[in-house]
Amino acid sequence: MRNSVRYYLVTYNFMAFLFWGLYFLDFILSGFHLTTTGLYLLNIAQGMAVLEILHSVLKWVKSPVMSTIAQVTSRILVLVLIDVFMQDSSLTGFTYSGLVVVSIAWSITELVRYSFYFLTLFNRQPSWLLWMRYSFFILLYPMGVIGEWLLIITPVVALHFALDLYTGFAIFLLLVYLYYFPVLYKYMWRQRRTRIV
Repeated sequence: MRNSVRYYLVTYNFMAFLFWGLYFLDFILSGFHLTTTGLYLLNIAQGMAVLEILHSVLKWVKSPVMSTIAQVTSRILVLVLIDVFMQDSSLTGFTYSGLVVVSIAWSITELVRYSFYFLTLFNRQPSWLLWMRYSFFILLYPMGVIGEWLLIITPVVALHFALDLYTGFAIFLLLVYLYYFPVLYKYMWRQRRTRIV
């Protein structure tokens, strides 16, 4: 790996870790509520992930391109829903559960992942962090998907399950999730078997 790419990835992983840490701290200190600052931090932290598609395409990282696209796209969609529906106080009761679940699942996952990638670029992989990277997903990945779905179906519930364009889109997303969740989950299990002896 070229030094310029390595320096960039070091900076990227550090910044992603920093923004996820700041978001999670703000979320916890606010009593598990989304503040204006928290929403700003979440948009930066999650929005940065779009660059991971480029990293994968350029082969700067070993992540599969299609899996990266699927994961980043689903997260960005959920982020847009958070941006839209957190403004509507009539929906916050239903979306609150989804927000809490994704905030916990995403934050812990990303804090572990970005710190792992950061230290790997310095050829440091503490065994406890390696274990966390390839074990926490067992619970956090399904938890994140449940939280994402609570947010994705918010508009459907708000519209009393009316058959409209968004409901059709939600059904399409369900099919995509039903396909990609097992693919990504199995991929992580394979990674766990090869990384944790």
